[in-house]
Amino acid sequence: MKNVSPIATQQYIEKADHFFHGMELLSGDITAYRTSIGLLAIHSAISLSDAITVGLTGKKERYQEHAQAAKTLTSLCGSHKISNKQGIEHLRWLLAQKNTVAYKERRFDDASVRLAVDKAGKFYAWAYYYFEEALRGI
Repeated sequence: MKNVSPIATQQYIEKADHFFHGMELLSGDITAYRTSIGLLAIHSAISLSDAITVGLTGKKERYQEHAQAAKTLTSLCGSHKISNKQGIEHLRWLLAQKNTVAYKERRFDDASVRLAVDKAGKFYAWAYYYFEEALRGI
């Protein structure tokens, strides 16, 4: 699983890491930062997914809908014979929350914020387990 675009991959990983660590830092005070935590969880997963895609294909997809990122990742799993797609389910859930967190009048509740943090962490663990070579620029 050779990385065909290590520089671009690292740029997306840096974004993903910044979002993820920001989410972790703020997650101790959900009341004060609920929306930020939710968006950081979502964007960390999007950026890490982008890192995988650009690392393996050499190009960054431009999606009308972010849900397409999960489809692209599913396709990459198929072409690299990765049968465990559990991480993609975490990504899908996070992507499905984006409009609620960012644009809807409904508030992202505490339980949903905690779940977003959990799913972002699980997506990270899955991505680095199955796509380690691509994400490390090997």
